Amino acid sequence: MVIDLGLDREPPAARLRDWGRRPGSWRPVALALVAALLLAVTGSGPAPAPNLTPVTSFGLDRRTDFVVFGDRLYVSVASDRIGAPTEQRWLLSAYELPSGRPLWTAPYQSSVEQFVDVQSADGLVLVTGLVAGEGISTPTTAVDATSGRVLWTLPTRVAVADDGHTGVVGGFLRPGEAAAPTVRAVDLATGRDLWRVTYPAPTLVRPVPGGRAVTVTNGDGGGRAEVRDIRTGAVRASRAVLPPGTGPTLSMTVGDSLLLGYQDAEGARGVAAFATDTLEPRWQRVITEDGVRRFSSCGSLVCTPGAVGVEAIDPATGVLVWHTTEADAVFDVGGVLVADAQPAGLAAVDPATGRTLFDLGGMETVLNPGTEHGLVSVHRTVGEDRSWLSLARPHTAEPRALGVVPHRVWDCVAGERSVVCRVPDDKLSIWTYR
Repeated sequence: MVIDLGLDREPPAARLRDWGRRPGSWRPVALALVAALLLAVTGSGPAPAPNLTPVTSFGLDRRTDFVVFGDRLYVSVASDRIGAPTEQRWLLSAYELPSGRPLWTAPYQSSVEQFVDVQSADGLVLVTGLVAGEGISTPTTAVDATSGRVLWTLPTRVAVADDGHTGVVGGFLRPGEAAAPTVRAVDLATGRDLWRVTYPAPTLVRPVPGGRAVTVTNGDGGGRAEVRDIRTGAVRASRAVLPPGTGPTLSMTVGDSLLLGYQDAEGARGVAAFATDTLEPRWQRVITEDGVRRFSSCGSLVCTPGAVGVEAIDPATGVLVWHTTEADAVFDVGGVLVADAQPAGLAAVDPATGRTLFDLGGMETVLNPGTEHGLVSVHRTVGEDRSWLSLARPHTAEPRALGVVPHRVWDCVAGERSVVCRVPDDKLSIWTYR
């Protein structure tokens, strides 16, 4: 079975939200942090104005997804199909933040509760669902960001380029297809092809900076890459990037470096880096099968498991920038670098040095990638339903105490001036903060 995810095979950030669901050991820093939160919300003297102000709540099944882009909240909602009560279709609903004002609801193709992806483009929102049947497909629907009008739907995942106007579709065949693998670029305003190229073997494609796209073809002779103009398809560079008998296992762009994971015929794995404009090789290193799962971008660097701990390397040179023995993996979540060390739990680290900034162990911190505005942590006292919330913004040395809400919350995501959390009774709530 082949799942077409647009061949944009980065580590599965979309499922990072479950990484932090483990009991953590209390460290002294965590105790101090919680004490500061308690003092902030229960200190003696005149009660300060509440830092968290409830705005609205609405029903949302706990199985469904939501993300925040800028001043918008997008959620998936089930709706019965007209004339077929046993079937369901899925809708994408948009809400204004921080007001929570409903903006529009648009249908998209999916047979499961969670969307594969939601992307923001120039005046558009692209939502990718997952449809099961004879094989699995990942159709993408483009919606006008202002009106909610559906503009077009394509039967596969579309990755948005940095110009905000162009999308690319990779060349993997679905089960039963006889046609040759085809890579194409589409105009996001219309969904129409700008160019398409047929390849002799499965080919991944990803947008890279500067209005370009890189393709990597996995043939018998190894991997061959091309740099193409994103709008015209004109070839700007071409070269063999992987040895014969080697196939790509992941792709990632950090800065102006393209990183390709690969596996050779003997099963050995590695990562190689190339310039995104010329495809000139930059560096190469061995990586284990388990290491592929923990290989990720971390700010402007690349984090990869070392013999002990995690190593952060310069994506352009492969030079080691920092090394920490206090983490098993490091991820970029909402612009905050979060290190995970079992069984201790989570901690935020300095992107420049890897030094621990503050501890998140013992708090219910969920690594939800559905935001660009920071990382929300939740603490609850045993035997109480109240929840204390704090927010770690990118490039800050410590979290900010936001306040207390009178019930349990989870799956919290930060907006620019708001916090969105799941609450009991299958609801989603929005608060503003000062």
